[in-house]
Amino acid sequence: MQYHPDKPIIAGNWKMNGLRGSKIEIEKLVNFLGNNNQNSNVIIFPPYTLISDFVNIAVSSDLFIGSQDCHQVNRGAYTGSISPEMIKDLGCNFVILGHSEVRNTKDESSILISKKAEATHKNNLTSIICVGEDAKSRMQGKQLDYVSNQLLKSIPTSANINNTVIAYEPIWAIGTGKSAHLEDIEIMHKHIISFLNDSKIFDNNPPNVIYGGSVNADNSRDILSIDNVNGALVGGASLDSDEFIKIIQSI
Repeated sequence: MQYHPDKPIIAGNWKMNGLRGSKIEIEKLVNFLGNNNQNSNVIIFPPYTLISDFVNIAVSSDLFIGSQDCHQVNRGAYTGSISPEMIKDLGCNFVILGHSEVRNTKDESSILISKKAEATHKNNLTSIICVGEDAKSRMQGKQLDYVSNQLLKSIPTSANINNTVIAYEPIWAIGTGKSAHLEDIEIMHKHIISFLNDSKIFDNNPPNVIYGGSVNADNSRDILSIDNVNGALVGGASLDSDEFIKIIQSI
């Protein structure tokens, strides 16, 4: 199975949720994907403890499995870390990098995100690089500059449309149940595309830019219909396969 950058992305980030019994949700999802023609790339990012189980369930299906983060080197004395080489060995295809929760709790810089992304690319993994402003920057009207700076520092020279996806997720909308206004999403996604084109990072051929921030079955159709929104990074709503399938169907 291969990632198709010409198709939108519906990704589910399970965060620190899910036990072994949660496999039933993935089985339902795999069954749905097997019985319906897909016009999108569907990815689930389980906690590390479930990656191997989910990969085994998803094998030979249209479901990708990814990791929620990784270290910037392949091996070494880094207790508690997981390397891109290990992630690839498990059968993953994608890695989320720079999620706001990771940036904040671990105080990760955009420069470190770039190093992680380069490491994932060397291991033939596709990185979903997250960017997004905090509430203070938006209140001050500095959200465009904030995101531009993140993009400039977070994307390595190894990035191309086949190994990189950009996820815009305003920090103030993560886990709050409050999605950004549709107009704000449209403005930011247009800005991201323009910035990537102007900076020549992708040689005027920008990758998929997806939206994350309290996406659910009720608002997904409106969000995914916005220009330059090429998919969604879904949080809590991806834990329930029935809810997640509705989001997939809203493409």
